[in-house]
Amino acid sequence: MLQQFDINNIPQLVERLFPLWKVDGAEDSFNKLYVEMIIRTNMHENKMQFQLTEENQLCAIAFAAVKNDINDSTWLDFQLEKLNETERNSFMTGQKYLQMMEERTFAYMTEEDIKLCLFVSIKKGYGKKILSEAADCFKKLGYKNIYLWTDGECNVQWYFDNGYELLQEDIYEPFSTEDFKYKTYIFRKKIS
Repeated sequence: MLQQFDINNIPQLVERLFPLWKVDGAEDSFNKLYVEMIIRTNMHENKMQFQLTEENQLCAIAFAAVKNDINDSTWLDFQLEKLNETERNSFMTGQKYLQMMEERTFAYMTEEDIKLCLFVSIKKGYGKKILSEAADCFKKLGYKNIYLWTDGECNVQWYFDNGYELLQEDIYEPFSTEDFKYKTYIFRKKIS
């Protein structure tokens, strides 16, 4: 059953995600903090931060927002004070990227749309389940479309396979190299 996200589950998410989202060459302690920054940046002050659990184990999360939802930056501001200059620059680079992609996605949306900010399936089979249950909730609230952005580090094909329509594909130069083009994607799916 869909539940409100329990903030006490952030450490479980961090442990699961930091090997995937780490900053190359950084210490594990910084990488865990960096992943927590990504998680918290995607949490908005609304009632649309969901989780699915099984036997008290986190299986999947889905965080959503509408235009003009705000994010509490208190945690980020506090963390920035404790970081050295290199770490602070990494944090701010990541923060700027997240903010840019959020703004690009919101630009497509109307007041009848909702944005999936963060979606993580920890246990196989729970990704579809949480998105289905969240979509049912969004539909009851009157939303017509789900928007999301992702990048090449995710399984982009999953979105195509599950009925999402590609609206925009770009290359994000700051994260690209001569040998690797860092791709970003914006998708939409009608809520049925």
